[in-house]
Amino acid sequence: MPQSEAKLQSEILKAHKDNDYSRLCELYAKAAQTRSDVNQACFLATQAYVFGLQSNHPLTEHLHSFLKNHGREE
Repeated sequence: MPQSEAKLQSEILKAHKDNDYSRLCELYAKAAQTRSDVNQACFLATQAYVFGLQSNHPLTEHLHSFLKNHGREE
């Protein structure tokens, strides 16, 4: 596993432990951007979207559009 991916996973785990939904939205969105497989990217973007909705994060609108463009959201 590349160093940056390991660091990202570590940050995600810490944000889960801290119940930091805003940070989780950002981290999952970042993880989604690193994936070349559209299914993996959409899975991670969905996680980001859910945490974005919970924290009223400004990325929520962009994530919703991304998911709509890939047939994952209405």
